[in-house]
Amino acid sequence: MPFWRKKPKTTDHYVGDFGSAEIDVTERRGELPLIEIRLSVTAEYAHGLDFQRKREELGPNHPETLHALHVYAVTLGKQPGRQDEAVALLEWLVAARADDQENRLLTLNDLTRLLQDGGNPARAEEWLREALSGWERLRGQDDAQTLQIASNLARVLLDLGRREEAEGLMRDTVFRRTRTLGAAHPDTLSSRNTLAGALRGSPARLAEAEGMYRAMLADIDGTTDLSMTVQNNLAAVLTHQGKHAEALEMYGHLIDARSRQQGDDHVNTWRARSNYAAVLTRLGRVTEAEQRLTEALDGCRRAFGPRHSTTLGVQVDLAATKANQGRAQEAVPLLRDAIDGYRNTHGPNHPRVRELTNILTQLGG
Repeated sequence: MPFWRKKPKTTDHYVGDFGSAEIDVTERRGELPLIEIRLSVTAEYAHGLDFQRKREELGPNHPETLHALHVYAVTLGKQPGRQDEAVALLEWLVAARADDQENRLLTLNDLTRLLQDGGNPARAEEWLREALSGWERLRGQDDAQTLQIASNLARVLLDLGRREEAEGLMRDTVFRRTRTLGAAHPDTLSSRNTLAGALRGSPARLAEAEGMYRAMLADIDGTTDLSMTVQNNLAAVLTHQGKHAEALEMYGHLIDARSRQQGDDHVNTWRARSNYAAVLTRLGRVTEAEQRLTEALDGCRRAFGPRHSTTLGVQVDLAATKANQGRAQEAVPLLRDAIDGYRNTHGPNHPRVRELTNILTQLGG
């Protein structure tokens, strides 16, 4: 009877565009190794194969083919570095589904989500307005889907610096959701959170925003993603009001909670780390703040890319920290690159572009 000996830790992993393979090598004394290969196909590749098969069997414009392409595009959009391809496919689908209103609107939902998650509010606004108009015609102004699109549009308007417009839209959305769902429903709370975000853009209304955030936290049960979002926004308001100790403690708790629930490289975890560092700067702990911001910028670039809105925000904070230490030569390249990023993703007339351009001029850049 032959003697079999398995080598420890002999599994190799190979990952490609279409799938992955695990190869186990079992050595047999005096004989060739026995190799077992187990293949697993990625969801992305499986959906791509399904689309290709249906296109060949049913034709490129058959409803089942278009549905398969939609699923493939959504799956593709979840892969790092593939969002632009997914957006292009979904934009094509919007046109291809011109005579299928409901599926066209569902495509718009996924398209606008990708654009928002990718930090491109200028392009998202155009499609969100079309989606809002379509859902209102299809299901009415009080429908849950209509109100969700209205809330998403308000968030985009906030990103674009159009706070008064966002506030008006959100007050209407909060009213409708409160009437149909109740004040403590998660959807209503989400709308209340966006409304408070519109208010906090004005220094004179920070106290009002703080009160809204604290009222929301009282209505939220448990540690949910929404409760952490509200805590993050409340901490930002506290920072602007000079309540730095409470803000720093809140951001510290958020970093731990986000890391446990969403992972170290999640966009919200990096935002919490960046905000924590920004408060450190206000407390005069600039060396520690700069170190944390540098780490956050590197992490955001790896996780989301150099032009994501979170990455750009961290980059501006790091530039400000360097400039405040009299290191303008180090701050200027960071700031100039951030301006280019905001110009590309938010448009040349965005308030952030104008604000940072003025600062760059003051720094002699």
